[in-house]
Amino acid sequence: MKQLLFIIVWLYATTISVTQAVANNGTEQVLQSDKAATSVPKLPDPAKLATNWWLFFVTDPALLKDRIEQFAQELKRLQPKLLATGKADTQANLDRLKTNLLTYLDVRSKTALKTPAEITLQNTYTIEEWLDIVHQQRTLDMEIQSAQEDLLIDENQIKATEQRFDSQTAAYQQADTKLTPGIVLMATWAKFATQGEQLRLQKQALAANNMQLAQLTQAATTAEERLFISATYLQQLKKELFSKEQEFNNAHAILIHLETASDTGKGNGDEIQAYKLLFEQRIRNATISAAIANTVFSREKIQQVLAQLLVSKNNVEPQALSAELHDNRDNISQINARLGVWRPETEREQSRASKSLAALLIANVKQNNVIVKLTQQRLNEVQVSLLALQRLDSEIRDANLIADKAKALLTGQQSVMKNGLEDIKIFSAQTWKMLGNNLSTSLFKIGESPVTSLGIVRLLFIISMSWTLSHFVRRGLRHFSEWRHGSIGFIYTLSRLTHYLILIAGISIGLSSIGVDLSNFALIAGGLSLGIGFGLQAIFSNFVSGLIVLFERSLRIGDFVELSTGITGEVRAINVRSTLLTTQDMVEILVPNSEFVNGKVINWTLNDASRRFHIPFSVAYGNDKQYVREAALKAAAKSPHTLKDYKGREAEAWLIGFGDTSLNFELVVWLQPQAVKIPQQVRADYYWELETALTKQGIKLPATLAASILLPEVVPGLDVAGVK
Repeated sequence: MKQLLFIIVWLYATTISVTQAVANNGTEQVLQSDKAATSVPKLPDPAKLATNWWLFFVTDPALLKDRIEQFAQELKRLQPKLLATGKADTQANLDRLKTNLLTYLDVRSKTALKTPAEITLQNTYTIEEWLDIVHQQRTLDMEIQSAQEDLLIDENQIKATEQRFDSQTAAYQQADTKLTPGIVLMATWAKFATQGEQLRLQKQALAANNMQLAQLTQAATTAEERLFISATYLQQLKKELFSKEQEFNNAHAILIHLETASDTGKGNGDEIQAYKLLFEQRIRNATISAAIANTVFSREKIQQVLAQLLVSKNNVEPQALSAELHDNRDNISQINARLGVWRPETEREQSRASKSLAALLIANVKQNNVIVKLTQQRLNEVQVSLLALQRLDSEIRDANLIADKAKALLTGQQSVMKNGLEDIKIFSAQTWKMLGNNLSTSLFKIGESPVTSLGIVRLLFIISMSWTLSHFVRRGLRHFSEWRHGSIGFIYTLSRLTHYLILIAGISIGLSSIGVDLSNFALIAGGLSLGIGFGLQAIFSNFVSGLIVLFERSLRIGDFVELSTGITGEVRAINVRSTLLTTQDMVEILVPNSEFVNGKVINWTLNDASRRFHIPFSVAYGNDKQYVREAALKAAAKSPHTLKDYKGREAEAWLIGFGDTSLNFELVVWLQPQAVKIPQQVRADYYWELETALTKQGIKLPATLAASILLPEVVPGLDVAGVK
């Protein structure tokens, strides 16, 4: 129990001391304690390590070398004993301990980095001097980011070494023979101490870089504020602009030449494929080179705008320079958008080329040297592309930086209102251009014609305009009909046919505008046949039936019809698929057009708006037939529904039969056109007038009819014929 407690206390003391003194940059504290000590630490014995054995190596670099040499002599003395153990890794452990101690000595011997000298600021700067400072700032910023990432990795490695050191310390205390575990433990400590010193130096270097970055940032800001351009420099810029334009034209010509080349290589299928991939990568390189030349050319033009603003100041045309700045900056933005696509594509191509080359080199079968060579060239071209993309990114950033400076100067020279209007103008132009680019993207193809979003918008616009034109034409026909008191049915038929013709013409023009060849009727007919065959039969049948009804004029607006189902109503509209009927109760019913062609339909107003109507009634036996006739005709004359003063269509009263208890009559009248469409109301009105006229004439109704009127229900056993 006492031995276990001693091991725990020793492990805790060792871990805390090493962690604080080495990993946490506490070497100076150990050095101070070492100097304050009255005696030199004892030479550590791997077989009998004390709790503070490592203090022997924590000293000034001048003394550390001597102590490491002393310990090396001790290892030579112990080497025969170590090798006598017969373990295979004994010599390797000794070599690792020596190497780690020498590395520790080398790191401890390095002096701390000096504080970077302050940057001397100038009174004036050219654009190139300003950009040079910015480039240094960017490079140092990238180095700092990489150093921070490396620092996190090294800290994790130190933690892993510390955990391994703790585990080896526990194993050392429990081992029966401690010589070999002691060598391993000391080698691990030497590595742990070395990592701690390296981490300290890295943090010092990082702090120095951050200080230098702050100075470069301040210098870049100062250089931007103190830019000065001479008239001679402005003339030099114009010459350089011409040179950059020539470079851009040459790069573009090379790209066009490669894109139009048809050389596919020679050899077997694999060789041709390898050459094709290499050729595609060369085209990609030429594309990036052309983009770099384009960016440099635009940057030079932006730089010229900035130079003009700095030289002329108030003697410039802000609108012209603003337009020039906007156009070139927009070009830079488009190239930057393509850069975001090229970079991942090139990285994927690098991965594919590396894997292909590795597979070719490690394959067991004999490889074709031509394919290996082509793949190696392809990988080299990819590396060139990656470097070119880095340069392109730098050129874009330079161009945007110069453009921001020029924009700031332009903003300072213009009023707030002008700046606002200019911003709105630029934003509108950018939005319109972006929409144009997006709308011009192909979505799908109809035959060989690509269809874009802009084409679809144009098609919908033409159809909408056709629909609007049809609306006004139909409205004009309707007004013309009302003015000339023409036939409503004819005008409706004409308006519907005009509507269909205008829509068909609009759709044809719209399809032609998106590139559809309407001369290829086989394609159109095939599409229609396929659509009709897969569920459009009913719609097509109703459409054709509607056309038949319109052309035959067997059904017109305002006609009163009765279907085979007993439904009656007035025709209000004849549409593409169905016809709208309105019943007497103002219920609107949509009837498929095919029912008017395939079914039995009664059109009460097809050729004649008037109609003969039969109203049956009965009187009791014993009444004078002449009086009944006179009463019925008086009732017909009094009704507003009766057609009057029309020769050959006078009202009549017919005796049509003899009932068990009554004489059966029919009042036959010709109705007014408007009354034909309300048969139920007409029947009720005529019965009302008949009852009034018969009562005034003193004519009695049949006994059965009177009983049914007087009694709410028939009582069994009662002779209703005797009721008066």
